[in-house]
Amino acid sequence: MRAHVRAWVVNGVVLTQEVHVLPRQRAEDVVAKAASTLKGCASYADHGDGYRRTASNKIKLPEPVRGAAACFTVAGSVNCHAYLGRAGVVTTVSSMGPDQKTAEWWLDRIMTAAEHRLEKLPA
Repeated sequence: MRAHVRAWVVNGVVLTQEVHVLPRQRAEDVVAKAASTLKGCASYADHGDGYRRTASNKIKLPEPVRGAAACFTVAGSVNCHAYLGRAGVVTTVSSMGPDQKTAEWWLDRIMTAAEHRLEKLPA
C-alpha cells in the first residue's frame, strides 16, 4: 500500500487529506466498511478527547465515486470526515471548524477536489 498525507490550515479551519493506493483491496469494499462503522458510531475518543456524532449533517456525497461521511463535535469544534473511493484508491478528507456549517462547507470544497481526481480512475 502507498499513502500520501497532507494537512493545512485555512482561516483557522484545519483540513486534511489522505490518499491510499490499495493493491489488494477494492476501494468500494473499504468505503463500505467505513460507512458501516460511521453509521454505528455515536462517539469515540482520540488522545483523551471525546467526540460525539452530530444529530444531523448536510454533507452531499459525490455520485460517481463511493462515499461515506459524518460529523462529530469535540471541545467546541466540529470535525467532519469523508471517505471516498474508486478502483483501488481511497481518499479520506476531513475538516475541523468552529461550527458544523463551516466544517461542512470546507469538507464539501475538499471533497470536490478529491472527487475530480478519483473520477479519472477506471471504475
